[in-house]
This record gives sequence, C-alpha cells and structure tokens, in this order.
Amino acid sequence: MLPSRLTIRGFTLLELMVVIAIISILASLSAPTFTRQITKAKLIEVQNLATQHQSLIEEFILLHGSFPSETDFNLIKHALDADSIVKSITVNDQSKGTGHIQLTLNDSTGITENQYLKYARDTNRNWHCTSDLAANVLPLPCKSLAGDEQ
Repeated sequence: MLPSRLTIRGFTLLELMVVIAIISILASLSAPTFTRQITKAKLIEVQNLATQHQSLIEEFILLHGSFPSETDFNLIKHALDADSIVKSITVNDQSKGTGHIQLTLNDSTGITENQYLKYARDTNRNWHCTSDLAANVLPLPCKSLAGDEQ
C-alpha cells in the first residue's frame, strides 16, 4: 500500500530558503567581529615580543648607560620565528637613555604588511606605544595614528 499524501512530512523549498537567509544574515553580522578578535589575538604575540625587547633594552641601559645602537641591538635581540606575525624589530632615534623599538608586521587577518607598533622610551624611563593600526584592535596602552575606528 502506497503512503498517502498526508502522511509524507518534510520541509518545503520556501521554508528551507527562509532558514538559509536567516543564517546568512547572522553570519554576515558576526564576520567583522570575528576578524577583529583574530587580529587582537595575533597582536598579543607582538605585545609579548615588545615587552621582552623592552626588558633587554632596560638591561642594556643599566649595563652601558645608553640606549643600544642598531648594531648592539642586533646582538641582543631575540630571533623571530618563521611563522611570526612580526616581520622585523628595529631600534631608532637612540639618544642616551631614550629611543624607539619598532615592530613591523607581516600581512595577516586584519593587518596589512608593514603596519607597525612603535614603543618609545622617554627620559623618565616610561614606554609609550603608538601604531598605524586601527584603534579598535590595538592593545590598551597603545594609541592609534591611523585616525579611523573601523
């Protein structure tokens, strides 16, 4: 005996299309948030590297009385991993006990290649962070020079 039309249950094409549309709308609303969170997580590595290198520079200043030159810094800095988000770490504007550490970044989710975080040491031994990244992804102590909140 064949089943009657009333006993066969299922979803209509219209019901399936409505569900797919709702899922698509929810996914499109959450995608920017996920991208921003991925970028913030990658910047934790950058912040950790900056803190390690600030400590190395503080130790160098204690031992030698001045901010390291580029040559001295290359001797004391940590090697970068091949898969690191950080492309390079350099020092510049060295003057007695002041100077900058600049961490230049590789291309990644939410980050364009050659964007940077710059940590500057002032005469009071305080470190200040500036960056050309958007303010909504930067670590709290950093200030954005990008001028947009994206």
